[in-house]
Amino acid sequence: MEAGKQEMSFEKVSITDEIAEIFDLIKESALQQNIILKKEFDLEMPLIQVDRRAFKQIILNLLSNAIKFSKKERGNIKVSARREKDMVKISVVDDGIGIKEEDILRLFQKFEQLDSGLSRKYDGTGIGLAITKELVDMHGGQIWVDSKYGEGTTFTFILPIKAKENLNPEKKN
Repeated sequence: MEAGKQEMSFEKVSITDEIAEIFDLIKESALQQNIILKKEFDLEMPLIQVDRRAFKQIILNLLSNAIKFSKKERGNIKVSARREKDMVKISVVDDGIGIKEEDILRLFQKFEQLDSGLSRKYDGTGIGLAITKELVDMHGGQIWVDSKYGEGTTFTFILPIKAKENLNPEKKN
């Protein structure tokens, strides 16, 4: 990906169907941690041109983090999607442990784990959010985070409904 060799194959997909598939993959993990998963979509969600594999990776990374950093007693995670002009805005909201304000700038850096050191509680490589950001960028979108330490986190990203022509110069539609 870093060398610009990641080949994107854009196709029209149903966001609701793709997210439902990811929910099926992670529901057991969520249940084991007493987490309630919710979805909230616009009634008439358009098909969107994305690289299906990359889109699923974005959603899976964000949901996996939301599960990992949920509070141990009954947590809630909600994925919402709505159309905003020629974009789709997707949010993953949790009521987990949150992120300290001073740590937010480090979130999308490679190999950066906010919980590092000898007393580390959470597993991971520290590249999930960096990859997620790169995948969103490769779609011509943006991603950001809002969080309150101890209360939860919201990751939001926007993607164009129609893929831009220059996103994959080697491949013609």
